[in-house]
Amino acid sequence: MADEEQVKAILAGVDTWNQWKADNPRKRPDLRGAHLNGLNLEGINLNGARLDEADFEFSILRRANMAGASLVRANLSNTDLSEAILINANLTGARMTNIKTTRADFRGANLTGADVRQVRRG
Repeated sequence: MADEEQVKAILAGVDTWNQWKADNPRKRPDLRGAHLNGLNLEGINLNGARLDEADFEFSILRRANMAGASLVRANLSNTDLSEAILINANLTGARMTNIKTTRADFRGANLTGADVRQVRRG
């Protein structure tokens, strides 16, 4: 279950979240199951975050850093992941239909069982 303080920080915007992340370098972000759909999260730092079953549908995640994040069964449908960093992310069972992935980096990402359809790369 998501940490309420962290949910409030992310809902306050990217600048607030990134400052929270910088101020809490030893705390692993926990946004499991959070409803974060329709948000503009361009440039957000979610490196190493617990995002299992989080709902990002219709969100903008351009240039987001989600390296090493756990996104098991997360909903990323209809998102813009252009230039996002998902190196070594765990996307097992994630819903990723109708996503934009221009220059996104999925090296080492686990996509086992992910629903990846209608990917736009340009």
